[in-house]
Amino acid sequence: MMVLGDDRLFVVWEVDAGDRGAGGVTKDEAAAEKYMLAKLDTYPAGRGRVRYACLAPATRGAIYDYRYGTTLVTAHRGNGVTVSVAGDAWEIVL
Repeated sequence: MMVLGDDRLFVVWEVDAGDRGAGGVTKDEAAAEKYMLAKLDTYPAGRGRVRYACLAPATRGAIYDYRYGTTLVTAHRGNGVTVSVAGDAWEIVL
């Protein structure tokens, strides 16, 4: 269970545009959505999402790993148009 006041809780944004993409981590939900949409708009087509993550002890030699939580917003871009939906629509093709 993720607790909002937890110092290990972050907001992760990511963009997938085929063989290209980007991502980042912040503590601010609005900033994460802004970064995700700005980056997604630089590609002709792709998808992006913003979701919660927290640090957890990692396996296989890394110091920490992310455990992902609720997806706040998902966006899809095609034909020069970006559509955002609340929640998880990562696997849906709009």
